[in-house]
Amino acid sequence: MNKTFGYLLLLGLGLFASCEDRTDVRSETFCAQAKFVRRYHCTSSESVQVVELMSPNPLATQFTVNDTSAVRYYAAMLDLPDSVLVADKTFHMQFHRDKAREKKANVLYCTQEYALVNILVCESILQSCP
Repeated sequence: MNKTFGYLLLLGLGLFASCEDRTDVRSETFCAQAKFVRRYHCTSSESVQVVELMSPNPLATQFTVNDTSAVRYYAAMLDLPDSVLVADKTFHMQFHRDKAREKKANVLYCTQEYALVNILVCESILQSCP
């Protein structure tokens, strides 16, 4: 009886852990206004750009500006269209975080950046956010 209970408990934990891993791969979709900053100086199999999100977002990496205590939100983006790759250009975009896609992009350590930022995937560019 104890042996059967142990097997069932182990099976239940295994199923729970495997389902948890699958649901955490892709985040929900967000929409935000962003500003193009520059190309991300990393070795990667795909083109990656740095954007500043103009409002707080849980997927962005938060930085405090030392001299003003202001907070800024940055992200490295995959799939940004060429039309927005202009210094200081602002635009609205829908995006999400996809850990499998991040791994596929094979972004290695970025030696020319001050700090690492989250890598997000651009879904589309919009006139404004809904």
